[in-house]
Amino acid sequence: MPVAPTVPVAKDASAANRLRLEADLVRRLRKLERVFDLPALRAEPLAAPDVVEYYENCHDAYRKYHSQAGAVHMALNDGDRFDPDGFFGQLRRMEAGWAQPPAALLELAFGQGFNLEYLASRHADCAVHGIDLTPAHVRIASHRLERAALQRVSLLQGDFHHLPYDDVQFDEVFCIEAFCYATNAPQALSEVARVLKPGGCFTLFDGYLPRHPEALAHDEALAVELVAKGMAIEGLQPLDLLLSQALQAGLLLADMTALDSEVMPSLARLESITGAVIRFPWLGRRALARRNRMRGRNVLAGYLMRNAVAQGLISYRHIVLRKER
Repeated sequence: MPVAPTVPVAKDASAANRLRLEADLVRRLRKLERVFDLPALRAEPLAAPDVVEYYENCHDAYRKYHSQAGAVHMALNDGDRFDPDGFFGQLRRMEAGWAQPPAALLELAFGQGFNLEYLASRHADCAVHGIDLTPAHVRIASHRLERAALQRVSLLQGDFHHLPYDDVQFDEVFCIEAFCYATNAPQALSEVARVLKPGGCFTLFDGYLPRHPEALAHDEALAVELVAKGMAIEGLQPLDLLLSQALQAGLLLADMTALDSEVMPSLARLESITGAVIRFPWLGRRALARRNRMRGRNVLAGYLMRNAVAQGLISYRHIVLRKER
């Protein structure tokens, strides 16, 4: 049986830079302690209703602060400058890997419909499907696709742990920055494998842990935990564990690319936005007290993620898994 490959850990070339990043992380954690009740937040369990609440209360904030076009994921940019055209980066990378466009594809957790509109408008012969847990997303994406007068697009509200589709229905399944919400990754991977045609691909873009949390120093482990909690995730997925679980589901690793440098402009932008809440703790506490409990927590992820990626605690990957023929 093939063995899931070992995952290399990112290394900084400069010891001085490592020390600077470590000190910066400590400073950021201490600032967050002055704004959030971190012990209570860490002790709070997260489940599917919390994910729905998070996105129900954040979709307008995503439009206002993140992407006016309705992208929920990070942009991929070359160099240091943020460019909103990078929101198409994941989709272009996925298309570039196709020998021919799929006859049928499925997006898990389609958000506000940004990705499905792009693909349906470019591939009129493809039957495009999407499933999302959040009712507001289904409404928003449906209106978006109706305004664009796109055909052969079908949206469902549901849980990707239990896909309401026939066996071997899709040539391609993809998920951009949302498979991290899998509470039972083996079950979700088995469902993806079930609905994929033999030789079909499951494409993922997301942040993963190159090392397990127990292998990290205290502040490092705390940072990756708070990044996850900030996005209503119980915990980020260790990369080697995900690949092993995929293998057990019959999904073989076909390709994997680290895109850490490409997401840095997006992370720097989010850090700047969330840093305004942290700058004056008493004002931050007052501002967060007026927000829904799930919406305010995304400050944690925005304020910590650039440092965590720079240190190699989290790595943003493009992963292609192929179903055995």
